[in-house]
Amino acid sequence: MSKNKNEHLKQKLNNITEEIVLEKLDDFLKREEFTDVCKDEKCLLDMATYALNRLPAKYVTSSKGEAFSKTEELEQQHSADVISVVIKAIKVVSENDNNYDK
Repeated sequence: MSKNKNEHLKQKLNNITEEIVLEKLDDFLKREEFTDVCKDEKCLLDMATYALNRLPAKYVTSSKGEAFSKTEELEQQHSADVISVVIKAIKVVSENDNNYDK
């Protein structure tokens, strides 16, 4: 496949897990228990990366596929897994944010 075709295909792929993790991360970081947690770009990227590396990717190519995948988010076990991993990501990164160059 040509490089241009690969780039075009990459633009059509969307990992719904990324959206869900970022939404949950934003929701949890607004909570009082996480007011003192680092929220700069590096910390946020580290939290998202930590969570995404521990959750299965859910790729879609259409709005219909996106809607189907988003309904899966509501399934109890999947939602619990995402919440658990996102909270762990916040804790791991916040415990280690002193190691970052600020």
